[in-house]
Amino acid sequence: MAHYDITHTCGHDERIELFGKTSERERRIEWLQERPCTECWKKERAAEAEARRNKEAAMIVEKLGNDAAEAINALSHATCTLEGSAKQVAWAEDIRSKCIAQAFDQLRDLVACIPGKATAQQSAAFAARCKAIASTIANKSSAAWWIENRDDITKAVAREVIKAHA
Repeated sequence: MAHYDITHTCGHDERIELFGKTSERERRIEWLQERPCTECWKKERAAEAEARRNKEAAMIVEKLGNDAAEAINALSHATCTLEGSAKQVAWAEDIRSKCIAQAFDQLRDLVACIPGKATAQQSAAFAARCKAIASTIANKSSAAWWIENRDDITKAVAREVIKAHA
């Protein structure tokens, strides 16, 4: 076991701990030096995901119109302050962001099945569904709820949407 200071391609330095044979450590160090640091890598991934979501949202809006734009925006920003310990809140926020991404993917797939431009009725139904999902996500402030339902969060949100609109 040894500690090494790595300078990444982004210019940031990180101190890492490596185990194993010297040759394996050296390969790992070379590999790490050819990549951005962990924080920059996470920022790049987040920016790529945001760009992909924006592109998909534009496709949805093109097919469904402005009502869909408002609904997509509501879903993208469906958050509230979570209640729980700091560790629970951090975990629950991660689960919630994955849930929003999954909901967005499912809605994108739904829109992809519509040939050509959508009818006004399809657009209104889509917007209503998005807003119902966004409202449900935004109103779940208990970090414990997100954690308890993490294994099948999309079904848990769907149950809550149905319960709220029944």
